[in-house]
Amino acid sequence: MLKDMPPASNHILRRDFQHGKVAYGFQWNTSHHKHLGHNQGDLASLWAHLNSILSGNVPVSPFSDPFYTRASRLKFSDMSKTEKIGFRKKLKNSGSLTFQVNDELVNMLREFHRSRNDLSYCADHSILKEFIVNDPNTIAIEVPVWSDRYRLTGHVDIIRYVDDTIHVCDYKPGPLERTKSRFMDSIPQVAAYGEMMAHHLANTLRSAFDAPLLPNIKCCIFDTHSCWHFGAEMFVKLEAMGKITGF
Repeated sequence: MLKDMPPASNHILRRDFQHGKVAYGFQWNTSHHKHLGHNQGDLASLWAHLNSILSGNVPVSPFSDPFYTRASRLKFSDMSKTEKIGFRKKLKNSGSLTFQVNDELVNMLREFHRSRNDLSYCADHSILKEFIVNDPNTIAIEVPVWSDRYRLTGHVDIIRYVDDTIHVCDYKPGPLERTKSRFMDSIPQVAAYGEMMAHHLANTLRSAFDAPLLPNIKCCIFDTHSCWHFGAEMFVKLEAMGKITGF
């Protein structure tokens, strides 16, 4: 069952961005955000950042500069299938990566499919609109992110707030038998999203929001079969280990 909705949940603000050949519809549910809180800590920093995006304060050049890379192109470097499996197990055993088949996101996504009478359980990204309207923990969708340091850009599918933590979520639909390989290949991309979002929020005047220097951010990759969680610090660790290629 979906949670009870906060009042006035239809306060969704939108701004469209043309990045390259693709149009992205950034949407921000300010009612959800206010219901979760927006006056202090990470949520206040997020409010300031999303308001800046809504105002159009997104640089154009990173999204058109050929020397910037889309985070979706990032991959694990020189790792065979067997090596990836071993590395995945190492991340899991260390607690850096967790798997949940009955995660809240997974259950909601299944319900959204059923409400659409879509028994494929592999709907395209248009189903993300269900989250911005019907999930009280979803704050925004299609959120642009960029990094001059890493020369990366991207668009976060869903920003949620759960257990005092900002969640950067990416929807990766596909067949059950390929979930592990699909999610594993997506870790560099989604970890980059987490790092870029952490950088954006850290650049706000966090002292004014009575917030620590670094925001509390986790990443997740999900579909109707499973959800993987890991910390936003994953990107820095992988990059330092030379595990990522595609820059």
